[in-house]
Amino acid sequence: MKRTALIIGHTGQDGSYLSELLEQRSYQVYGISSHHLLIPEEGLKIKQGSITDPAYCDEIIQTLKPDEIYYLAAVHQSSIEKSHDDLPFNRLTIDVNANGLMNVLNSVLMHSKTSKVFFASSSHVFSGSESQSQSETTPYKPISIYGISKILGMNYAELYREKGVFCSCGIFYNHESPRRDSKFVTKKIVETAVSILNGEAEELVLGDLGAKIDWGYAPDYMLAAHLMLQLNEPEDFIVSSGKLHTVKDFVEITFNYLKLDWQNYVRENKGIILKRSVTVLQGDNSKLKSLCNWSPSVTFKEMVELIVMAELKKRGLSLKNS
Repeated sequence: MKRTALIIGHTGQDGSYLSELLEQRSYQVYGISSHHLLIPEEGLKIKQGSITDPAYCDEIIQTLKPDEIYYLAAVHQSSIEKSHDDLPFNRLTIDVNANGLMNVLNSVLMHSKTSKVFFASSSHVFSGSESQSQSETTPYKPISIYGISKILGMNYAELYREKGVFCSCGIFYNHESPRRDSKFVTKKIVETAVSILNGEAEELVLGDLGAKIDWGYAPDYMLAAHLMLQLNEPEDFIVSSGKLHTVKDFVEITFNYLKLDWQNYVRENKGIILKRSVTVLQGDNSKLKSLCNWSPSVTFKEMVELIVMAELKKRGLSLKNS
């Protein structure tokens, strides 16, 4: 009999890769998001609803009784989006990022105690930390409502573990892929560089070329989430590459692959960064490597080049005829 999985937030970068991973491993995969349902052929029928509604979560969990549940739903911002300080946005962030998880955990407790739950947390729980590298024991120090919401979600996970629910948390550092949303700096770099190659743009403006980031490859991080739920006991894990690279590094690899001199096209303007800067976040992934036998499948350079190749393919371009 096929194992079943429910992905909450299946339409984004992470959810799409996770869906493919689980289907390749012969899971029957269901997905719910704010605007779309994923129902496998001959699967149980589920309806659209909101995870912020406890009754809806009860209905979904009681109907599916999935072997695994992945909570990826989140409200977040990029560094160049206008900062939201208004109460409605903050409430929405807490409701989606944390309270929805509490609803799911409570539904599992009441209706499907054998279901294993994964919660996608974030390195933003450490965004004000003074530690040079962060591990699972580093004290939390958020500086945004997003980071606060992720800590709250992890606290809910711990609370329901005490009640007997299996819930593991993955503290994800930055992870990229060709499916990354255009509002994030990595995709902005690649899309603009390819536009420059194709004569559709003249320059790329970035906020901070010297910013250091722990970047990984999104499919690898979804594998990490899956591996966590194969353990006998729930645990919290740092999911990171463990290595720092600058925005300039990402730019150089992108433009070099396109056979362009980045210095002729890239301009720095620190004024476009609207959010408060965070500390340098570098994750210690040794626990994940040790307990889950996990390791990155590609290098940083290979990841960047994969994203560039995908952008060229999407536009029907090649280096030969561009």
